Amino acid sequence: MKTITCLLLVLLSISLMSTAMAESNKQEPPLIIAMSNDTYPFQFVDENNQASGLLVDIWLHWSKQTNRKVVFKPTDWVQSLKNLQNGVADVHIGMAKTSTRENHYQFLPELLSFHSFLYVNYQLPKPQTLSQLMPYKIGVVRGAAQIDILQQQEPRLTFSYFDNRTDLLKAVINEEIFVFVGLEGFLRESQINNTISIQFPKENRKEISKLSFYPAILKDRTELSKTVQAGFSAMPSDIIDELTRHWLGNQRYQNDIVIAMQTGVAPFADLGADGLPNGLLVDIWKLWSEKTGLPVRFVVGTMKQSVDNVKRGIADVHLGYPESASIQTGLNRAHTIYKVTSRLFSYGSQLDSLEQLKNKVIAVSPTSPYLAELIEALPDSHIRYYSSMTEMIDAAKNDEIDAFVAAGAWTQHYLLLDQSWGAFYQYPDLEFNTELYVLNRNKDVGFAARIAAGFTQISPLELAQVERKWMLNPADRIYKDQQGLIHLTAEQQNIINDTGVIKVGYLRDWPPMEFEENGLYSGINSDVINIIANELSLTVETVVFDEWQSLLDALVTGGVDMVGSVAKTAEREYQLGFSEAYWPAPWGLVTSHSNINVFGLEELRGQRIAVVEGYHIIGQLMREYPELKLVLVPDSSSGLNAVNLGKADVFIDKVTNLSSGLRQGQYSDLKMSMLVDFAEQRSHIGVHSSKKSLLPLINVVLASIDPVQQRKIHQKWVTQTVAFERDEYEARVKLGIAIFTVLGLGVIGALLANRRLRKEILRRTEAETQMAHFAKHDSLTELPNRSLIDDRLEQAILLHTRDTAQFAVIFIDLDGFKLINDQLGHQVGDQFLVHVAKELVKGIRRSDTVGRLGGDEFVVILNDIKDIKSVYDVAENLLNRLSQPFIIADHTLTASASVGIALFPIDGDCIDALLKTADKQMYRAKNAGGRTYRSS
Repeated sequence: MKTITCLLLVLLSISLMSTAMAESNKQEPPLIIAMSNDTYPFQFVDENNQASGLLVDIWLHWSKQTNRKVVFKPTDWVQSLKNLQNGVADVHIGMAKTSTRENHYQFLPELLSFHSFLYVNYQLPKPQTLSQLMPYKIGVVRGAAQIDILQQQEPRLTFSYFDNRTDLLKAVINEEIFVFVGLEGFLRESQINNTISIQFPKENRKEISKLSFYPAILKDRTELSKTVQAGFSAMPSDIIDELTRHWLGNQRYQNDIVIAMQTGVAPFADLGADGLPNGLLVDIWKLWSEKTGLPVRFVVGTMKQSVDNVKRGIADVHLGYPESASIQTGLNRAHTIYKVTSRLFSYGSQLDSLEQLKNKVIAVSPTSPYLAELIEALPDSHIRYYSSMTEMIDAAKNDEIDAFVAAGAWTQHYLLLDQSWGAFYQYPDLEFNTELYVLNRNKDVGFAARIAAGFTQISPLELAQVERKWMLNPADRIYKDQQGLIHLTAEQQNIINDTGVIKVGYLRDWPPMEFEENGLYSGINSDVINIIANELSLTVETVVFDEWQSLLDALVTGGVDMVGSVAKTAEREYQLGFSEAYWPAPWGLVTSHSNINVFGLEELRGQRIAVVEGYHIIGQLMREYPELKLVLVPDSSSGLNAVNLGKADVFIDKVTNLSSGLRQGQYSDLKMSMLVDFAEQRSHIGVHSSKKSLLPLINVVLASIDPVQQRKIHQKWVTQTVAFERDEYEARVKLGIAIFTVLGLGVIGALLANRRLRKEILRRTEAETQMAHFAKHDSLTELPNRSLIDDRLEQAILLHTRDTAQFAVIFIDLDGFKLINDQLGHQVGDQFLVHVAKELVKGIRRSDTVGRLGGDEFVVILNDIKDIKSVYDVAENLLNRLSQPFIIADHTLTASASVGIALFPIDGDCIDALLKTADKQMYRAKNAGGRTYRSS
């Protein structure tokens, strides 16, 4: 009986266990989740064919929290919606809400939000309204939430539909689509990201709306809705934040990227006089911000503090840290941002060899990453540690150390500030290279990839331009010798490939701009064209011409494709394309020594003026100076001969060409003057209409030719700029004196000749000085002209960059000046301008500059300013001075002006940027009614 009872109990227990297990399995079936297979980084399939992305990781944490298995079902976007609709999946991983979708699905609480944009090709203007995009089909993935949103905002839009984002991006890259819908953030492949960011720049984006990802289920599945919501509610609040940082970086990316930086390491990173971060690395990060569209913010501190700020999450990344095998931070190296060269410096005398440092004291920073290498290179020297550059410099001056090792650019900066650069010497045969790394926290892997992808969008040319700004010593530049700095997109490379051979026309005898030497194209233009050809990998053939008009005709008809030194005129723009200006081209005139000095065309009325046939100024001369008698000549040599033989009174040509021609020696009876009427003209490259597609690329190359290159080209080809070389002239006259002496003219004759020689040299010296002055100053007001203003601005930029200081550019445009000219005449107008010039000069310091750009426009350069308020004070003072009444030709007048202000380096770090900003602010002042000033 007991046995039967036991058997019954065992069977009952087995039955109950089976029932419980069956109930358990019935209650916990796997949750099938529909998802997209290519919406990176939110939901996609990785290279191992596994479901991946931010939303996938969120759901995996939900699975751990609820102890319920999940199965992801990735498909294209449209099929993922169908799988939910047809019951193939229980829930959708995450989608945006639309009114249409809300009719079918029940949406659970928001997981995360994102921005959605219309990306517009660079060839199209940025749309202000959606109606401007009606002519274009908008590329979009079928079923995307943005379709409903856009149709509600502009029902007339048309779309081109794609099954997945991969197909959409292929059409975008192939330029089948010029407008497309995309999410905020980076693309998965950096090369695609780079290509699209160039073709679809961030400034052309138009935001559609801010959207959010919501899990979605069918409306009739109420119990499942409660289960899913309960799981998300039970998850720790910081889980989604951590996952977002892992995939997208710190959540602050929606506002800005926070960058930790150390100070006191100029020119790499420091605080300027305005208290704002500046330096080479800061500017590179600003470029990164421009390329990615993500704003950046800098947090300053010491080297240790800056690293700690990243570790503690106060900052997202480190600006650039010299990590090495001996200096480990424990952070992730996201990108190599720069390479620094450190050198050995001695005080007072140059080292001949390292043997001189045996048993000597060498200073170095204790955090230098090359310490082990230094000790190995100088095993018999004593190493002493200093915490700052200032301490090392002082120790060297006080003979406490015999030399020190530090970054070359860093050392140069401090020695210049200390005014002791000339007292220190670099040892050329010992240097150490250190790489600077962008660092971030190790767990933010996705964010590190986004950082690195952003740097790939910065071209080597852009990096070289930043480097030239901060690295004064060319030996410290890592981009100085690189060719091919111009980054070409696939489309641009196709343009070059389709271009074929470029025929460049030039004149046989037009030195120094261009000429034939030993059968080869030579001169300034040849060097510029070669730079363009090398950077763009163009194949060039040259065609030589004897006459300018024949060369110009060939350019118009297509006999040649490109010609240098072509003036850009309204008439020619109908026939040709023109590059940006690339070389100054002031005009001069040649007369005989017997004529008085002439500087303006008004002084030449009734005279015979020789001009090279085909020059653009011929039409202007005929219109504005009909009293001139024009004599057309085929080339510069013919023009000089015409004046020399008395067939013309004056020859007009470019100053460089006249100088080169006069220097040949057979024109000792001719002299040259500046022609102020055309002093500000510049040369352009003329391009045949069939090759206009090359112009944007040509302009990029021309912009990359820095002042150092320009000076080298100038020194190579231009041996005389304003007049004869006095030494050669003096030698010729002395030779003549010697001959006359030998012939027996005697001592008196020689003395008289020497006296004449001294007078002639003095007269020519004075003439040269006067011509040089006219070349740089306005003929009416005697103020610096545009050429000298550019020189002063270039000097100011260099000086204030070294001193990490700021200066101001003030753009002044007179109000109502045209009325004075119209009502009182040009003579009164000229006197009015002279009065304004004098008042402006009186209103500034002697260390500042006032210049006249032309017409009624003036520029003031205020050096070494403390703050913007001090600039406002000067502007108000100038306006008050101009408003004081004065009398001209019995007329009581006052002056009023609109003033625009730009600050270096806040509003620009180059001449063009500063003048453009100041000009823009001037127009704001003028639109406000004038007699006021504006700044950004």
